[in-house]
Amino acid sequence: MKLLIYHLSGIIWIKEMEGIQDKFNEIAEDPTRELWSPLVDHVLIPASQIALIIFLTWLALRYLGQVIDRLLNLSRFQEKRGATLGRLIKSAARYVIYFIAAIAILEKLEIPVTSILAGAGIVGLAVGFGAQSLVKDVISGFFIIFEGQMEVGDYVQINGDVTGTVEEIGLRVTKIREFNQRLHYFSNGEISRVTNYNRDQMRPLVAVTVPFETDQELVQKTLNQVNEDLGRRLAPFVIEPFSIYGITNIGKDGVEYTITAVVTPEEYWSTEREMRKSIIRAFNLKGIEIAYPHQIMKVSPETPTIFPGKGNLET
Repeated sequence: MKLLIYHLSGIIWIKEMEGIQDKFNEIAEDPTRELWSPLVDHVLIPASQIALIIFLTWLALRYLGQVIDRLLNLSRFQEKRGATLGRLIKSAARYVIYFIAAIAILEKLEIPVTSILAGAGIVGLAVGFGAQSLVKDVISGFFIIFEGQMEVGDYVQINGDVTGTVEEIGLRVTKIREFNQRLHYFSNGEISRVTNYNRDQMRPLVAVTVPFETDQELVQKTLNQVNEDLGRRLAPFVIEPFSIYGITNIGKDGVEYTITAVVTPEEYWSTEREMRKSIIRAFNLKGIEIAYPHQIMKVSPETPTIFPGKGNLET
């Protein structure tokens, strides 16, 4: 029995020696291949592939904006809506590119991606239950954009509180910049009411009050002349012509007239400023006073006064 064991051990030893000899013979025949093959297969090739992935990722991020802008231009979106959708699509596409690049690099490093994705899915599910506000913000952002509630460049009022220009509408946050340049960040889920001043047309309203004793026919004639002048100078922006809405109020200071029109949203504020300036200039030329708070005090001639010879005192 012992002799048989010794015999088998000898045979195994001889086979091992023959294998070692064959290995030495292969190295002797092609030493470069046997020495460099592991380095090339496991280091150089994966490293070059990872470098190529990084380069393609950089290239995609560099030209992503241009490609999206070109596609939106071909789709003939309105300028503001195209800018809004462009920023949203660029943001989402950037995240997708980063994700694909990370997965590709992990595969080249021979790291099990499926197990990582499975674990990430479980973690994402757990986080989803605790981050319902985040999900609400994202869903609200999509509705804001695709319902056209507001777009980049619009002048809006949010929740009846903050008024300013929309700078960016993201997946989670909307940025509003006030006239004084303060920048506000609103979570999309917190936006409950949007007042948009840039929708198709706007109606400027300018009221002016004149004293009761003023010639009302002269006032109306002068305002009609102002309307005609404004209509000529602002014709490219006018949708409905300037007109006198009528006497809109009779107060303690005088009679109030209101001038109105319908103009393009972009020229709303400048039109109101021009209306006020034109009214003041026309009233000055016609000698029409604009009412202001004042008091008239009448003193009887029999009443002693510190101003000799002054029966009436007007202040």
